[in-house]
Amino acid sequence: MSTQSDPVLTGSCRCGHVTYTSTLPPEEFTNCYCQTCRKLSGAPFLTFGRFPTSAVTWTSGEKSLTKRTYSDIAERTHCASCGSPMSMQYKFQLGLIHLTAGTIDEDSVKTSLPKVTDYVFVEEVEKTGWYEVPNDKVTKYSKFPPRFQKKIDDWKKALLTPGSGLG
Repeated sequence: MSTQSDPVLTGSCRCGHVTYTSTLPPEEFTNCYCQTCRKLSGAPFLTFGRFPTSAVTWTSGEKSLTKRTYSDIAERTHCASCGSPMSMQYKFQLGLIHLTAGTIDEDSVKTSLPKVTDYVFVEEVEKTGWYEVPNDKVTKYSKFPPRFQKKIDDWKKALLTPGSGLG
């Protein structure tokens, strides 16, 4: 995937079978509070870093990544050996990959990383009763941010358009 210079960070699953490098830091971090992310992480949210796909190289274990589709808009990967969630990629944004932040090897980071900018699907976690979303300066969305939802809607509309090449 990457043909750029030296990596600015590396990442791995819990067992170390799957590893990756990135030549760029994430563009942003988002905490997702949707039910799928909560169930997969066993926590109130799952944090993703958004990277250009071209900056990320799977350096080992790529063939053993298990691909799962929990919705019609994205595909997620997990380590087949230890089950660690590794990534999510939206079908309409193939130039971007969202790596789970917990897989970043902190001691490898050679640049500053952004702070979390968005909390998404906060209405779902607010129904749990056992976790309270922090009342801080991070932008909160009850679902997807409107700009992102528009991309989903446009993609789905294009899928239904004859001759779009997306169907």
